[in-house]
Amino acid sequence: MLAIPFGLFGLIIGSFINVAILRFGARALAGRSACMSCGKKIEWFDLIPLFSWLVLRGRCRQCRSRISIQYPAVELSTGILFALVGGAELVPIAKIIGLLISALLIAIAAYDIRHTIIPDAWVWSFNALALLSAVIIPPYSIHDTLYSFLAGPAVALPIFALWLVSNGRWMGLGDPKLALGIGWLLGSLYGMVALLIAFVTGAVVGLLLIFFSSDFWNRFASQFIPHRFWYRRDKGITMKSEIPFGPFLIVACVFLWISAMYGISITFL
Repeated sequence: MLAIPFGLFGLIIGSFINVAILRFGARALAGRSACMSCGKKIEWFDLIPLFSWLVLRGRCRQCRSRISIQYPAVELSTGILFALVGGAELVPIAKIIGLLISALLIAIAAYDIRHTIIPDAWVWSFNALALLSAVIIPPYSIHDTLYSFLAGPAVALPIFALWLVSNGRWMGLGDPKLALGIGWLLGSLYGMVALLIAFVTGAVVGLLLIFFSSDFWNRFASQFIPHRFWYRRDKGITMKSEIPFGPFLIVACVFLWISAMYGISITFL
């Protein structure tokens, strides 16, 4: 039953994460929220996590402009992840660190999707917490502690090599920094599996985005699908488009992390 209050708490934290994503590097976190279109201050009853967005049908109460799907997505994701961590059988310190890691991973993923960059302050905070969890939960011998420490660099090395060889064209430097923490959080074996899952899912999603941005799809869609569901104003996704890799790393990491937390065996390992 602990999952429910933790999940509700996660919805509230998700709302603060949205504020942090929008204001990071631009303005202070303090101050009331306002509509991005009309600039009107948002009343408290329109700031209830997830509920307000659903009631308003994703539009501003004042100007009726669309409210980004990012808001409910981040709130719901945080609520679900907090419920999973809160409901797991963990010692209190592990649960606290797990909640902090959850909030940081969601913030990093959403910010990377929005800006295609990973803030150093957030990724290094995640790395510090991941390393802390690796060496103190549960207590390890010196040999195990050394092994846990080396897991981070081992997982980060392949992505760092790709960044180095491509001179930053294939992926940003934030990705190997993120992989460092993933290695510390999951260990070397699960960390490498997370890399594999991220590369495969990233490739599949990238190809699908390219396909749905192609002229072939537009010609096909115009014949069978209503205009409002397929029309795009920009040029869409191409082979030269920049698609953030961080969210794929994070989804793979969270999948394996929660699976291990609940003792769920990954059959292909």
